[in-house]
Amino acid sequence: MGKCLRYITANTDTEEQSVPVPKAFNTHVEELNLDVLLQKVDHLRMSESGKSESFELLRDHKEKFRDEIEFMWRFARAYGDMYELSTNTQEKKHYANIGKTLSERAINRAPMNGHCHLWYAVLCGYVSEFEGLQNKINYGHLFKEHLDIAIKLLPEEPFLYYLKGRYCYTVSKLSWIEKKMAATLFGKIPSSTVQEALHNFLKAEELCPGYSNPNYMYLAKCYTDLEENQNALKFCNLALLLPTVTKEDKEAQKEMQKIMTSLKR
Repeated sequence: MGKCLRYITANTDTEEQSVPVPKAFNTHVEELNLDVLLQKVDHLRMSESGKSESFELLRDHKEKFRDEIEFMWRFARAYGDMYELSTNTQEKKHYANIGKTLSERAINRAPMNGHCHLWYAVLCGYVSEFEGLQNKINYGHLFKEHLDIAIKLLPEEPFLYYLKGRYCYTVSKLSWIEKKMAATLFGKIPSSTVQEALHNFLKAEELCPGYSNPNYMYLAKCYTDLEENQNALKFCNLALLLPTVTKEDKEAQKEMQKIMTSLKR
């Protein structure tokens, strides 16, 4: 897979078996310099179980590095991870709102940093989960705007094309009433097609072959919608070769089993 990282989401079915460290033995937090800290949190985040630890590590250093851009967007990203890990609605809302505020601050400080725009877009998506239709549409508009900026600044990042594909796919399925409300708010009807979604999912796969189960699932959905059944089956079969690590991987695999069953009828 070269340098690209497979997409890891934060939904797992199993609780990690870890022994909590008694507070009395853990009163002194080892202070790391910025480069070491950033390397450590990026490395921890590569596994599901390391995401909470990565968040704690950033939180322990927030007073020291709160104004460092590379710290700021990672801290916002970590709040997004905690949103994903949490199963409690109030907690999720709390993590999403703080993360969005942090990423907004990061953009104001570094408007040419693509990671700041990426995580602002993602966190707008998370915050929108708790909103009514009008605010959902507002956040959808912000999501798209900042995703497009991030793609210009980070053209080799597969995660961005996966997100753009999902956005296009969702917009292609919007109801008339949802399109009408968006037109009232922004003066134009949002439009996208399954072909445009497909183009973005293929771009993610081109940049990072075997990128993720969810990306393969959306490729299969797009090809099914376009009645290109052989291509749909091809991506379902490719998905069987990928490890199933997260809850989202498992859901994608289940969905692809359904697609395969329906195509073989």
